[in-house]
Amino acid sequence: MNLKMLPLLLGAACGLSACASVPTQYLTLTPETQAAREVSFGTLQSKGLPLLVAHVQMPADLDRLYLTREQSRNRLKVADHVRWIAPLSGMAQRVLAQDMAAILPHKAVFMPGDPTPLGPYLLLRVVVQRFMPTDSGQVELNADWFVLNTSTQHILAHGRSSLQVASRQHPRDQAAAMSQLLAELAQTVAAHLR
Repeated sequence: MNLKMLPLLLGAACGLSACASVPTQYLTLTPETQAAREVSFGTLQSKGLPLLVAHVQMPADLDRLYLTREQSRNRLKVADHVRWIAPLSGMAQRVLAQDMAAILPHKAVFMPGDPTPLGPYLLLRVVVQRFMPTDSGQVELNADWFVLNTSTQHILAHGRSSLQVASRQHPRDQAAAMSQLLAELAQTVAAHLR
């Protein structure tokens, strides 16, 4: 072997070992309020029709296993070593349902995976256009939502929410900010159901 190649090969080996040593971070969304974490989902004594939160529709460029961040107007960055523990749309549905249950303690709110109610119920549908951190230090959520009475097929409430919150650049802080935005969305929807 040529001795001139040895430093080059050692440098390449060190570079490859540095890439392999970066641990993957796993993120999750969580309900924002303490009440949402402690609420008992076994009790279905409620006032009015129960509420079912439908699967949150999310664009494919956001609903991926790796954290997606906006770098500039037409450029997204997918994190190499920062992953969601589950698909973002499913976590958003679960957290939104838990936040709704905490905000509306006298209304039965069905959690993802619960059987669909036999009788009439309210159905909350959320269609997300944007839900990500930006390199400018903001996390944004833009979503359309509506609440449908399934027995009458009448839309009881609807809206378009555009929410922002400041966040540090660490992925853990950005996931917490995304959870906070879901709680704010839950507050907005709940205000129309009280």
